Amino acid sequence: MMKANKNIFGMALAFGLAGALTGCNDSFMDRYPETSITEESFFKTVNDLEIYTNNMYGYLGGSYWDAVSDNMLYTESSSTYKLLGGTINPETVGQWSWSSIRNVNFMLARTGNVTGDPAEINHFIGLARMYRAKLYYDKVQSYSDVPWYSRDLQTSDIDLLYKTQDPRSLVVDSIMQDLDFAIANMKNTNSKTKVGRDVALALKARIALNEATFRKYHKELELNDADRFFEEAISAAEQLMGGTYSLSMEDVDDMGTYGSLFCNLDLSKNPEIILMTDYDKDLGIMHNAQQIPAYSGLSRDLMEDYLVIDGNTTKRFQDVEGYATKTYAEIFENRDPRLKQTFMWPGYIRANAYEPTLPSLDKGGYMQIKFDPRSADQIEWGKCYFDMPVFRYGEILLIYAEAKAELGTLTQDDLDKSINLLRDRVGMPHAQLADWLANIDPVQQQRYSNATSSQLGAVLEVRRERRIELACEGFRYNDLMRWGCGKLMNKAPEGMYIPGPGKYDMTGDGVNDIAVVMTKAESEARKDEFAAEKLTVYTLEGHTFSLTENDKGYIHITSQVGAFDFIEPKYYYTPLDVQDLEMNPNLKQNKFWAE
Repeated sequence: MMKANKNIFGMALAFGLAGALTGCNDSFMDRYPETSITEESFFKTVNDLEIYTNNMYGYLGGSYWDAVSDNMLYTESSSTYKLLGGTINPETVGQWSWSSIRNVNFMLARTGNVTGDPAEINHFIGLARMYRAKLYYDKVQSYSDVPWYSRDLQTSDIDLLYKTQDPRSLVVDSIMQDLDFAIANMKNTNSKTKVGRDVALALKARIALNEATFRKYHKELELNDADRFFEEAISAAEQLMGGTYSLSMEDVDDMGTYGSLFCNLDLSKNPEIILMTDYDKDLGIMHNAQQIPAYSGLSRDLMEDYLVIDGNTTKRFQDVEGYATKTYAEIFENRDPRLKQTFMWPGYIRANAYEPTLPSLDKGGYMQIKFDPRSADQIEWGKCYFDMPVFRYGEILLIYAEAKAELGTLTQDDLDKSINLLRDRVGMPHAQLADWLANIDPVQQQRYSNATSSQLGAVLEVRRERRIELACEGFRYNDLMRWGCGKLMNKAPEGMYIPGPGKYDMTGDGVNDIAVVMTKAESEARKDEFAAEKLTVYTLEGHTFSLTENDKGYIHITSQVGAFDFIEPKYYYTPLDVQDLEMNPNLKQNKFWAE
């Protein structure tokens, strides 16, 4: 939750739940009784609106990893893996929930009872409509067509309760109307923990880009108006550019400029932050970013996207001789500095340790340090208390560049005020539009083979920049979905290269740290030797990971190899649960799941 609202969060929660508890089951959509104690005692003043909307702050939040996507080797079960493995279907998916949208509509339907300054009232109406836009777009991303309700329903609204889905086009236009109202009526705040007009602009830019690319790359929708959403994304981004916000340039110990963003105890003065979530150790408000190394590792595919610095220019990692078999230490040589601020490097010491941390081969070997806590007391379960970005200026610059490139209108000046600012932050050579257009990277072109634009090279390179800059912030899976690249999820992600059985130095001090052996018998026969050298031993026989060429190659999680089959376009959408269809026979199963 946000610090500015901690003292009234309990009251807001009480009133929010009071509204929810007067309703019926979520599956009956927004059904409420016609009288409610909440209506009689609340929604009278602007302060009532503020208290109620404080309960909505949890509808926005950040992320500290990219599970599940081609950026990570993720070892736990997940709904995404169940979908790709074919075990998610209308019988198992679970019923959809409408309680959050219902809570927003409950307030909006009662703002006519509030007295006070109309501008203040409209600010909170705009805030609620912004939240409704976000919540509804979450639904659109899952189901595409959904019923649109602009108010909470009463027991007498039988026709509305049992209506069918509205088309995606109507729902998204309604979402954009909500966002436009919010932008026109909300005030800005001096606090990065309170939602103001700039947050609505950032949300509109994010949603508009998502919808534009989804419509462009999903012909099955039969919606041919992507360009207007690209324009909306550009307009929203431009209103945030060149003004209040700038990129965070502060170096923090061995984390570089990323340390000032992703493990900072106080983001409240950070110029890049548009909205943050404030965590507080003393109040027991904490998160669990420290868990990342226990559950996942980063992928070779992501690692190879970071460019190599070659004098005053850059080149692809794939253009480096012997790139495919580089050692753990060698992959960091002359690379985009963001690689070393995201991937754990040899010699890295976690905050709770006195010696360099060993990479875990069980997770692929490439460990994430973006969001790694910088004090030992945070490296316990649920004990992290550094602040989390929700919207940051870096994302806005990427939205602007991507929308321009997709439209084919990106200029060098556009690059200089977006992508090249991100590169300046870490000392990378500037991107040149002419080079992007003339020298299309075949690796990117093959990966995103469906990409189209008169500036194709720019589209591909902006996608690379987005992947790198926003790595581990929870965007990658949705990016693949909106770009129509779900097939990239089929291949089991790979980790570091292992030349074969042997002993390896993983910390860069010249002393071996791990041993890789093929069989359990060899591991047993050499256990005294390995113990004497204090080696961590990995026995490939019967292990959870294997190598792509049996006795050498890239690490991958054995259970994931050949396990996934992304069915297009079916898996871009979530099916409705059979219980929801039975409860409301007018609902229709998503047509790609109905076949």
